[in-house]
Amino acid sequence: MHVRLEQDLVSREVRSILRWILLLNLLVFVVKLLIGLRAHSLSIMGDAIHSGIDSFNNIIALVMIKLAAEPPDEKHPYGHEKFETLGALAVVAFLAITSFELLEKSIVRFFNPGDYPQIDQLTIYLLVGTLLVNIFVWFYESQAGKRLNSQLLQADAAHTFSDILVTISILASVFFIARGHLWLDPFLGIIIAAVIIRGGWLILRQTVPILVDEAWIKERDLSELVMSTDKVVSYTGFRSRRGHHRNFVELKLRFDTDSLTEAHDLSHEVERKIIEKFGKAEVLIHIEPG
Repeated sequence: MHVRLEQDLVSREVRSILRWILLLNLLVFVVKLLIGLRAHSLSIMGDAIHSGIDSFNNIIALVMIKLAAEPPDEKHPYGHEKFETLGALAVVAFLAITSFELLEKSIVRFFNPGDYPQIDQLTIYLLVGTLLVNIFVWFYESQAGKRLNSQLLQADAAHTFSDILVTISILASVFFIARGHLWLDPFLGIIIAAVIIRGGWLILRQTVPILVDEAWIKERDLSELVMSTDKVVSYTGFRSRRGHHRNFVELKLRFDTDSLTEAHDLSHEVERKIIEKFGKAEVLIHIEPG
């Protein structure tokens, strides 16, 4: 019951954070879009699309977090936490679509230049303003993601950080574009696409192990800890898997005692050791006759 209450509190806080971030991302998207259209800059338009995907990702995340917060039921006895992982995978899908479209347009523009970018002081000031907003969003969201152990917040923060790098690169290139080095605009578009692809790959590395129930603890790391506990004779059936807000461990223990009460006390000792060494987890221990 306590774990469930804690998860509900975390879920509500994550949703509250995402709502504020959604508003800020929408503001950045609109400003960058207007700048890109005004300046006829493919790299700035790509940056705007990147920010737009941020906003869309926030909406998906809000829906998925709400689903993940639902309590366990008959069809989902382990809860709905993996919906949060599905939300992160949806982020990757949209990142992939965006990056390939931007890559295609940038290559076409590189060999067939169209409208030349028109960069002025107002464009620079507005880009700097969006950069400051993104820096705030990245720092706030990444810290909240670590504190709440939310993969969605951490994944979205990583995406925002790539947005920061993209905007900085565009600002750095403004000097050269204004002096006739027009090839930099589509070239940056290609670089931005690569940054987006890398961000998607990093998200996949975090989410796929949870979806496929990758082992959380290696058995050789557990063996010494378990067997060092007083009166443990042997253990079998060890399994572990990763989760979002908690991990899972299951094993069978045999103790050198005829007292069921003592065996239960010793199993709690093993559980405590596992959590102390490896972190927060739901540990299920089956006691077998000695």
